[in-house]
Amino acid sequence: MTRRKPVLDWVRRKWRAYCSVRRSAAQVNPNGLLRLAEEVRTLAEAARRVCPPERCLQSRIRGINEEMRRLTEIAATPDFRRLAPEKRQLLRRGLVDSREQLLRVMGQAPAPTRLLQ
Repeated sequence: MTRRKPVLDWVRRKWRAYCSVRRSAAQVNPNGLLRLAEEVRTLAEAARRVCPPERCLQSRIRGINEEMRRLTEIAATPDFRRLAPEKRQLLRRGLVDSREQLLRVMGQAPAPTRLLQ
């Protein structure tokens, strides 16, 4: 029967906590947010092409595209880097939600042709 060493358990806990902090810091890093905003912007452009030309839906997609463009401009300023990590985390959650909504809308779009490719 082997006994765990308390020192090794302490080191493991500290290492896991450190890794967790680093992971969450990387998620709210302004460069990571810029990449996520660019991904959402690319998805909005693809959704604009794939989705039916309903005025309301196309207007929402254009709005998302415009917001991502403004976010990219704002994120390049030094003030954005001074934004509290909690607010950046909220921004990241909003971007992830927008990405999921765009993917869901694109998945519900009707096929452009009836023929199977």
